[in-house]
Amino acid sequence: MIVTGIALAGAIAFGASLYFQNLQPAEPAWQVYSTEGARVGDPGHNLVGENWSGNPDSAANASEQAPS
Repeated sequence: MIVTGIALAGAIAFGASLYFQNLQPAEPAWQVYSTEGARVGDPGHNLVGENWSGNPDSAANASEQAPS
């Protein structure tokens, strides 16, 4: 019974993986889950600054920090 249960669980998992792999969404998630309240005024600019490189230790970010 244990081996049968393991084999059945494996078959169900394999079948589910094939089903979900071939399932195509009707619309992209960013369109489906978007709301009017989540919009920014000008989405063309980076919200953290134009020269932000993503590295918190970069020299470009050091020049943008306020002196302390």
